[in-house]
Parts: sequence; C-alpha cells; structure tokens
Amino acid sequence: LPAPEGSLQSGADYVEPRTALEQTLVSIWQSVLGAKRVGILDNFFDLGGDSIKAIQVSSRLLQAGYKLEMKDLFQYPSISLLSSHVHKVSRTADQRVVSGAVKLTPIQQWFFGQSSAEPHYFNQSVMLYRAQGFDEAALHQTVTQVTEHHDALRMVFRQTEQGYEAWNRGVNEGELYSLDVVDLTGVEDTAEVAMAIETKANAIQSSIRLDEGPLVKLGLFRCMDGDHLLIAIHHLVIDGIS
Repeated sequence: LPAPEGSLQSGADYVEPRTALEQTLVSIWQSVLGAKRVGILDNFFDLGGDSIKAIQVSSRLLQAGYKLEMKDLFQYPSISLLSSHVHKVSRTADQRVVSGAVKLTPIQQWFFGQSSAEPHYFNQSVMLYRAQGFDEAALHQTVTQVTEHHDALRMVFRQTEQGYEAWNRGVNEGELYSLDVVDLTGVEDTAEVAMAIETKANAIQSSIRLDEGPLVKLGLFRCMDGDHLLIAIHHLVIDGIS
C-alpha cells in the first residue's frame, strides 16, 4: 500500500495546551504517536494510539516526573480530560552510591546452583560499529559515568564456605571496567581482521573474574573501514532487558 499522506487527525478542533502539564503531555504524545500537531481535545486512539503506545506514554511521563494510571488514559483519552488525573511523582529513588554486602537475587542463586565449570564465562555482549570511529576519551568518560551510576555493574561475587556472596564495590574500590584497544588499521585482509577480532573478543569475554571484577569489559578494534566496539557484561548483573 502507498504511504499515507499527511498525518492522522482525530477530527477535533485544535486547542493548544494551557498549562505546563498539558504542554508536557502534548510533547510526549507527539513523540510517541509521530504526530506533527496534537491539541488537548484530540483523542489518543483516533491519532493512532494503542495499548503499547499507552505504555510508552506512561513511561515517558514517569521520566518527566509524573504518574499516570493506564486505566485513566483509556477512560480519559484526551489531554484536556486526562490532565486532572496525572499527578506529580512524590517519591524519588535515592541516587547515592550503593556499596557493601548485597543479598543474592533468586536468579543469581539459581546461577550459582548450576555448578558451572566456567561461571565467569557467561555474559551479555554486543558489537557496535561506527565508520567514523569512536573517540577513546569520550568512550572512557561515558563508561565511567555508566558504571558509577548503575551500582550493580560494580558488583563482584566471592565464593565462601557457605556459598557465593555478593559485594557491591564503591566507585573507588577497584577497576570499574576495562577497555582494550586493538589497532588493526594496517591489516588489509578482511578475513585476517575478522579472525583477529574474534580471537581477542573471546579472550576479553573469558577474562572476566567474578571475585575481583570488573564485570564490565570492552574491546575497541580500530580497522580500515571504521571502529568496532565490543561491550561484554556478565549475566549476573545484566540481561537482555536491562
């Protein structure tokens, strides 16, 4: 089918937002729905909204500091009606650094109960590519901020007579992450480059030490066609959703 011309309209007269909250709702609806113009009388579902997009609206509102019950969006599908049912978030999470002993979660207990021969070699990894290359200094700064903010990424797991125990390291307690830089810009054979990357990537992933950390390891491969960035994090602190 040909692409639709223009954008969906709810049929309601356009009325601009009157308050800061209504303006926030308008901006979020425009972003989620891909609509160029949203008025406070427009119906969310007439503009192409559905249950998945409703969840996205709720999530983005929460990031903006507002709480929205999903049932209210279905019952009051216009911004003019919905705004009185959106409330400021009165509770915020403590953002101070977490360190010290941590109880194992059920999935972590399950993992250690498997008696794996190589418990250190079980991670979530991704390889990113950028033709223009990565700025190494910016990369260090970024990963430092991520590992300082997300406390679980600094965890280590030590085996005792009673089993494994988790310890959340402080930001100054050991290496937060490691980054290996491999220069392959002088290698023209693509097969040789691929083999070198695979060999080093496997070495990086297998070198994670649960008892010492870090559980976050990166490899930056500089090649003639651009840079490839490997990010490997042990499954004990990350999964496909996180």
